[in-house]
Amino acid sequence: MLDQRVNAAILYPAIIILFVAAAELGSRRGRRFRGTEKSEDMTTLTASALGLLALLLAFSLSHALSRYETRRSLIVDEANAIGSMAHLAAMLPMHAQPAILSLLREYVAVRTGLGRPYDPAKLERDATVSRELLTKLWEQAVAVSEPQSLPAHRFINALEELTRVQERRLISMHYYVPNAVLFMLLGLAMVAIGFTGYQSGLTHSRLHGATLIMAATIAVVIVLVVDLDQPARGLIRVPTQALVDVAKQIQPQVIGN
Repeated sequence: MLDQRVNAAILYPAIIILFVAAAELGSRRGRRFRGTEKSEDMTTLTASALGLLALLLAFSLSHALSRYETRRSLIVDEANAIGSMAHLAAMLPMHAQPAILSLLREYVAVRTGLGRPYDPAKLERDATVSRELLTKLWEQAVAVSEPQSLPAHRFINALEELTRVQERRLISMHYYVPNAVLFMLLGLAMVAIGFTGYQSGLTHSRLHGATLIMAATIAVVIVLVVDLDQPARGLIRVPTQALVDVAKQIQPQVIGN
């Protein structure tokens, strides 16, 4: 994916420069043809292009925010499931608690750093390690499960929830804005900004500076959509504080309680 190959921190200045250049080029082109074309026609074209761009930006930003919130809520759900398992482990037989809590500490450490810093190979390694740790937790759950054992039954239910959240979180990290949408946004934005600059040059208006500011603003909004869609890079990161907090609840000293 384009947004995963290029860091948003690089895209911000690059696209701002690109859009400002499009506005400047359009303005110079408009000044060249001043007096030979009707400004009313360009006004209609410019308004139509900007309206369509605004609509697409609104949909794209809404979807990117939705995916960001989904990733954030999945981290909270995972932290809650891990915390529940840590508390329920205290009700299991004493001989099983050290191994289970040790596995939980390893698991939360892996999930806190899942795919960070950004590296597809590291993400795959983290996913593999977390699945292996879950398998070991299931083995421990099977070992302590007994008929009519309410603590073991609750522990297994919490482990099932953790397994479901783990897969949902991994899947959510592979959902991005499609390249076709990004290229369409960039292309339409350049056309709209070019029309705006052309209209400014054609009518000899004094809004040339405002046109450049608008170009920079549109560029920032588009890269914001990209940035929100990068869960492990860029300037906006999905917070993992919930996992950091739950890790403090399953420190080694808990075993002796």
